[in-house]
Amino acid sequence: MKGLTLRNKVSLWYTCAMIAITFFSVTILVALGTTMIQVRQRTDLVNYVNDMAANANEKNGTITFNTSYITSGNNIMLVLYDENHTLMRGFNPLGFPQALNLAPNSIVVATNNETDEQWYVYETEVEIKRSTYYLRGVTSVPMLINDEYVYPIVSTALIILPLIILIAILGGSFITDSAFSHFAQLSNLANNIQDSSDLSQRIGISTNDEFGMLATSFNSLFERLQRAFEREKQFTDDASHELRTPITVILSECEYAKDLDNLEEMRDSVDVIHKQAKKMSTLVNQLLTLSRTGDLSKVLNMENFDYGELMSMVLEELEIQASQRSIKLINYIDKNLYVTGDQSMLTRMLINLVTNAIKYGKEGGWIKVSITRKENSIVGVVADNGIGIEKDNLKKIFDRFYQVDPVRGDSSGSMGLGLSMVKWIVNVHKGEITVDSTVGEGTTFKFVLPICVEEGKEE
Repeated sequence: MKGLTLRNKVSLWYTCAMIAITFFSVTILVALGTTMIQVRQRTDLVNYVNDMAANANEKNGTITFNTSYITSGNNIMLVLYDENHTLMRGFNPLGFPQALNLAPNSIVVATNNETDEQWYVYETEVEIKRSTYYLRGVTSVPMLINDEYVYPIVSTALIILPLIILIAILGGSFITDSAFSHFAQLSNLANNIQDSSDLSQRIGISTNDEFGMLATSFNSLFERLQRAFEREKQFTDDASHELRTPITVILSECEYAKDLDNLEEMRDSVDVIHKQAKKMSTLVNQLLTLSRTGDLSKVLNMENFDYGELMSMVLEELEIQASQRSIKLINYIDKNLYVTGDQSMLTRMLINLVTNAIKYGKEGGWIKVSITRKENSIVGVVADNGIGIEKDNLKKIFDRFYQVDPVRGDSSGSMGLGLSMVKWIVNVHKGEITVDSTVGEGTTFKFVLPICVEEGKEE
């Protein structure tokens, strides 16, 4: 059994089970048939003997019956004895034991010890004109195989049994082949993916059974793996690209600074290196944060708090940064805006949106921030009158490392990771964020968060 495949084991077990069930069914059928025949034969024996005894008469000293008393249509032989059990008429079957003690009106089984042949024997008393006689009926006990009623059943079963077994083998083989062919598809697909590293392949099973459900689950798994690998590849490519520039600048400045004798020029080179090093440090920190977003979603410190009150304090701190570019920060925040979320993450979300507006806003311009309640949601809006974003770029601004203006991004220290983090924070809090922009007029970000059900309660 150890060398057999699972399909062969199932087929073998199914075939053996069908053979056992078939033999068991035939055995039960034959046994029941034999029992029924024997019960019927005993009943016929008693009824026949009693009927003959009831119709017995004496005529001219001879006992007569209304019909032949020797045999009947049921193969019953009748024997008449006088009161001393002396044979008067009829005869017993060949091999019938002569010495046999019988109780009246009861059935016994007589056996020939040499041939093992058996008979049912029934005897009853007959009273005729004050004389007592004994009328005995004898009939053969039907054998399991030789009986004329049982033999056709056994013969038919022995003919049909091989056909049933053959059908069971073919049917079981067809069912197992059909079932295990799906496993073969899974195995082949896994091998193909392993050989080609192509996660875009899918299982082509569309049945409504368990295999269809399994195929759907595997296809969903492959799709998630494909997206994860694609994001990882894109992430690695983008990170390598972003790190290449500051590293190149640092190496170039170091080579240049080695040959400098002028202290002022050396300081300028050190400033450039310092600036690029800070840029790399910021990039690495953001990369670490983004790479852990999958784990962070499981350990967020979710609590109920007044989001409006917290954001008011954050905006007060951001006014200083906005004033450095002569940008006026205007805000309108409703009171009692309770949400369930992670305070640090939701704070970072607003900081990223406002600092993004400051970086790309016009000097002397304005930034308007409003956080209000609308039905069962909190609606936040961050709008500016800055440089704006072209329509073709709006769909990409939430992608990692994407920068509408790479040159401007380099000078401002932006890595194109802030809005990607904003998008993730909103999503993990079951919210939505959209953006609308017109080149030369400004950009408006709008986010929606679900309001806390137990409003006004802090944990």
